[in-house]
Amino acid sequence: MTINISLPKKLLADAKRVVNEKGYASISELMRDALRHKLYPGLTENGFTPEFEEAVLRAAKEPRDNDIVLRTDKDIENYFMHLKYPPKRLKSKRGK
Repeated sequence: MTINISLPKKLLADAKRVVNEKGYASISELMRDALRHKLYPGLTENGFTPEFEEAVLRAAKEPRDNDIVLRTDKDIENYFMHLKYPPKRLKSKRGK
């Protein structure tokens, strides 16, 4: 949806300056960002709740040295077959 707004010259000049300084693609992007901050003040700059953003940042700091990458179906099967506590097999509904 498109809307038109009127801005005083000084406000338009300031908006153009902020677009250049902050790297916005356009004044429209700046206006959307400003509206989000006004309408949803509890969200972080990235659009997340503070709790979720903190969880993301904590996860990003976790070491990756012990990560396991499963590339094939066989890798996935082997991983689950060698778990210390393998998952219980589901009973078939056919046996009813």
